[in-house]
Amino acid sequence: MSKIGNFHISPNALNVNHYLIVGDPFLRAQKGKALAVEIEKKNGSPVTHQTFHLEETSLEEILTAARTLPFFSSGQILYVHHTDSLKEADFPVLEAYLGNPLPQTTLILEADELKAGSELLKLMKAKGQVILLAKEDTRSAGVTFLQQKLAQRKKTMTSGARARVLAMCGDAMMFLDTILERLVQFAGDKNEIDETMVSQFEENWTEMDVFKLTNAFVDRDPARVVKIFRDLMEFYEADLISIVGILHWQLRQLWQAALLLEQGTSEREICSKLRMPPFRLNALKKFPLKRLEASLEALYQIDKKAKTGQLEGISGVEAWLLQYAS
Repeated sequence: MSKIGNFHISPNALNVNHYLIVGDPFLRAQKGKALAVEIEKKNGSPVTHQTFHLEETSLEEILTAARTLPFFSSGQILYVHHTDSLKEADFPVLEAYLGNPLPQTTLILEADELKAGSELLKLMKAKGQVILLAKEDTRSAGVTFLQQKLAQRKKTMTSGARARVLAMCGDAMMFLDTILERLVQFAGDKNEIDETMVSQFEENWTEMDVFKLTNAFVDRDPARVVKIFRDLMEFYEADLISIVGILHWQLRQLWQAALLLEQGTSEREICSKLRMPPFRLNALKKFPLKRLEASLEALYQIDKKAKTGQLEGISGVEAWLLQYAS
């Protein structure tokens, strides 16, 4: 058996040309990379990689590309995102291709989630291989990614520091790369990153101008939010991905605090457990739990769309800030 992350593939599985990967975007990306390694190993040489988004490109155009091998290429992998947006009329077209595919083309369809009885699941179970990613696999994929990143940057990290960094990301491992990049820069010439260093890194983050943005956001002050955000982008040339990562981290911490308050945990215990200053809890008076959850989910979607070129990153984040700060 071959193994992709925590997913085992039967000996005949790599003889199919079609895969459907369902689950967390970070985890899907890691599974897709591992699957590509197996496919190229089987092919004996590198293959061409193309990425499509069904919200931007029609299924017919994608399947036309699937039927046509690029010049000087011995094979190709087509990654198709947002397959949960397939319409009823698309399924006969997809089924026809799956019944007679180009042997050198591997089709990898991706979706965040699908209902158990969806037509796409039925079709892919019959014509290819379905990879359903468990949410708990996200953490193990994050650990693997962290190890690879550290090796790449010639750094080591203590177990306590690793646990702290993974806790900062929570379920949104998509922000792990951003945090690690900043942490490696913060470590400088030191080869090992320990828990004390991660704590100092967090403290330094709280002194950054971007935290003025977080404060204005939870204070529900849209005019101040827009001014600070534009200043960060125009005058300080801040990294948009870092801003989104820090916003997500701070709001997620508040969300955890709100859950603990609902469970009857004392404010002192919450601040100690989450390592947050007591004044942060005041934000929950203006930013209740349901609004926090909605804003976090919307930020997650904004980040995904920005990274896949589906919207202008700066304008998308600004629209999000205005919507939830009002």
